[in-house]
Amino acid sequence: MSFRTGLRRLVVATAPFAFFLVATQTRAQSQDENANAAAPLYKTASVKLSKSNIHAGGTTKIGPDELTATNEPPQALIECAYGVHDDQIVGAPSWLNSRRYDIEAKADNPGAGAGGERVLQGLLSDHFKLAVHRETRLIPVYELTVEDGSKLRESAPDYEDSRLRVIQVEEGAISGREVPMATLARILSGQLGRPVLDKTQLPYHYDVTLMWPTASDSSEPAILNAVQEQIGLKLKQQLMPKEFLVIDHVELPSAD
Repeated sequence: MSFRTGLRRLVVATAPFAFFLVATQTRAQSQDENANAAAPLYKTASVKLSKSNIHAGGTTKIGPDELTATNEPPQALIECAYGVHDDQIVGAPSWLNSRRYDIEAKADNPGAGAGGERVLQGLLSDHFKLAVHRETRLIPVYELTVEDGSKLRESAPDYEDSRLRVIQVEEGAISGREVPMATLARILSGQLGRPVLDKTQLPYHYDVTLMWPTASDSSEPAILNAVQEQIGLKLKQQLMPKEFLVIDHVELPSAD
């Protein structure tokens, strides 16, 4: 039996990015997925608006033949049911995150191994009238690469004071010790509002100091020049395929 908590969904908000080319899953596949979800797989189900504090966080417990959700927004249940992250869901109305529910459901044939995710898909289809399809879209990303030679200084390995490993991110500045490239890529992603992929192949931890003007007349983010000039790396714009779950229809559930 697995446990998934609402508190796990703490993410850094970033600016929205544009979608480019769209490659859509076939309608036959989408219809099959919705048809499988639409067939109720549970014997009993209760869906009620939660009376818990909205800031209390939610918990979902999924077993082979039953599920229990406490103080969960429907969007979190969709993530669990279809194995996606919140940034992969397209077309969600605002109430999917603002309303929270307590849910209990048991499979129609315990022991048959229908799977908790399938039970949850059926419940969402039946009680929320959820219909979805999957699409693969090309999204803009940056690739972090080494330009003419890295200017980063490898961190000395003998620092035992963890305070020396703190990475500070401020408006127009990044500084830190013993920073791996994967961490720097995530920080740059938050600054740029789109994914940054580490393609540097730099294997060590480094001292990083970056500063850039926060106001610029150029349409190109000033941080791009700072990365190239100050640490010898380059952020190259690319397109990357990413799968999304598109909500075709969803309704507020009727009260139990």
